[in-house]
Amino acid sequence: MMRQPSRKSTILIGQVSILLISLVTAFAPQYYLYFFILYFIIIMAFMFKSTRKMGKLPPQKELGAPLFKENNAMKIAMSDKLLTDELKKQALASMGLLFMTFLVFILFPLYRTFVLPVVHDFLTGTLGDDVIVRFLDFLIMYEVIFGILTGMRIVLMSKTAAMNIMIPQKFVLYRKGLVTNDRFFIELSKDLCYNADTKRHFVELINRKQQGMRIRLYTDSTTELIERIKSLEVEKCGEQNL
Repeated sequence: MMRQPSRKSTILIGQVSILLISLVTAFAPQYYLYFFILYFIIIMAFMFKSTRKMGKLPPQKELGAPLFKENNAMKIAMSDKLLTDELKKQALASMGLLFMTFLVFILFPLYRTFVLPVVHDFLTGTLGDDVIVRFLDFLIMYEVIFGILTGMRIVLMSKTAAMNIMIPQKFVLYRKGLVTNDRFFIELSKDLCYNADTKRHFVELINRKQQGMRIRLYTDSTTELIERIKSLEVEKCGEQNL
């Protein structure tokens, strides 16, 4: 649940995807649509399988006895007067990311109309080989659009770094990890640190490698939960993780 692809992994996957799509578009354009559909299905299946694997509950005998249990986390969260404003900002950030998806349909026509002819003429005059020029036409186009979208996403996420908050309705802490809503398991890896606000009655688990990813655990027994988390060698977050 917490282990989503890192920024480096996302960029690497994007670069490999661009290369493959550019090759197919240049050398076998008649198969472009079939390749794109197949590639999309494979990526979605991989992500779905990875998500299910990461969130799969271990057998109860492996989890052992619970160290801390909270069944009314959502009820306690509703008493947090500052939560509504945070969720509004999170919703706005999500809308921004959704808008970026639709932005693709604007960028591609603009690029093909105004930029592609200039790049094509330059490459033709420089290289001359039609196949290589066609390949570089598409490669550069995908790279430019990918770069624009990636840059915009990084800027947006940096401005809303604390807005990706997940709030389970209930949770149980075990020595092996955290079970939320009786369905999802989160391993307490070294990538996680914790932050707490006792006045607002919550403790957060934050992934240090994924900016903004945090699970907020509401409970009236925040001090006890902090002690249990510390006993599992989860470190307190530094200012750079907040």
